[in-house]
Amino acid sequence: MSVELTGSLQESFESAITPTGLELIGEGRLRRLAVEFGDGWGHPVPSQDAVGADLEHELGVVAQIRVRSGQRMRLEVTLESIVDDMVTVPSPVLRADGPRPGIWWAAGASAEVALPSSEGPGHLEQRRGLASPGADGQSAHLWEPDVVLRPRQLVSSAWTYQAHGGDLLDLPAEPTWLPWSRYVTVGDEVEFSAPDGNVMAGDDVTIHETDGEFLLTPPAGLSSVYVWGAGGRTEVEIGAAYPLDAIREDALQRYVDFTDDHWCYLAARQAVDGWSGDELVDRLDRSLGELLERPTAWAACAAHLATGIGLPLETEARDAATAVLANPTAYDVILLAVHGLAPVDLLGGGWPVGDFEQIGLDAIAAVEYGRITTSDNPPRGREVAIAKLFAAGLGESERGLRAAAYAQAAENRLLCALSMTPLLKDVAWLSL
Repeated sequence: MSVELTGSLQESFESAITPTGLELIGEGRLRRLAVEFGDGWGHPVPSQDAVGADLEHELGVVAQIRVRSGQRMRLEVTLESIVDDMVTVPSPVLRADGPRPGIWWAAGASAEVALPSSEGPGHLEQRRGLASPGADGQSAHLWEPDVVLRPRQLVSSAWTYQAHGGDLLDLPAEPTWLPWSRYVTVGDEVEFSAPDGNVMAGDDVTIHETDGEFLLTPPAGLSSVYVWGAGGRTEVEIGAAYPLDAIREDALQRYVDFTDDHWCYLAARQAVDGWSGDELVDRLDRSLGELLERPTAWAACAAHLATGIGLPLETEARDAATAVLANPTAYDVILLAVHGLAPVDLLGGGWPVGDFEQIGLDAIAAVEYGRITTSDNPPRGREVAIAKLFAAGLGESERGLRAAAYAQAAENRLLCALSMTPLLKDVAWLSL
């Protein structure tokens, strides 16, 4: 049986019963939507009156899946206990595949999946339920991983799907109740408006509330807050970051390794930006002398920066860059070009290697568009830096401004994480 997304942007899907549930197969922004059931659930049986499936768990829980066409295609899943005891069953899992990986936020009472595509995004949004993150980052449990049901209790989850026009840099707006800025400088506040709800957090987050307006001051790093509304509790990540130069200094002092080219680059960058002393300059000079015998792109760039504090290393820097360019990675060439050590004019719109659009879009995707997500891992410094270069290359066009906003949001989140654990490689990329 088929279902359709109607309206100005139409998509059609063919439904199929699978060994673990139901799936819809399409050819647009949403290529596959599936509900999968795990251990203890019987084989699904097609619904007789609608697109869907019925199945039963061995402990006495009946599940129904139903899908309806419309301007917002609707998916509903219910679990109903048919026994007089408390039972615990595995939650069904929602999966959604598009032309590119989706951006998943499964945070309890609020959940969504943004599906980027060259024709504009698809958008799945939870309307009812308490979703939690799946195990692989590209799925969600419709409830907690284990669902506890009281005798004869029924629970339900509802999601809608909608298509939007645009291109790979277009995504739907985030929920309007979320703070405009969730990642701030240490000492600044994050503001939530919840006139009909409540906001709670751990003891390390200071909260001031006036008439439903909540001002939260988070400590350095990433923190979780809990927003209570009519649909239940939503977990939201916020954070606070130290300035980049303070993070750099922390990284240099915490991970002292004179043989690490990232450490030497950060030392040179910090010295050029105003933090230098004879001991640091002497140590940097000796370290670079050793590193440049086996040149890397980072060592060449560090030597180039060190000329700004009086070390006569420009010739060595360019010789090292030439050696690296004999057999470079794409990231080596980009790094050298940023420092004027490769024959590419980035500010003039040049791009050192590969397809400018593809590399930039891949970086934007890798940082998940700076969008709210329940991904466990903050974006990495390399992808953030390349996303920023891509946005700069697009200029002040509409696409460039969108890319810049995504890159900035991702950088803000990463700076919060680095304020607690300043990994040398990530800090180095952000210091370009």
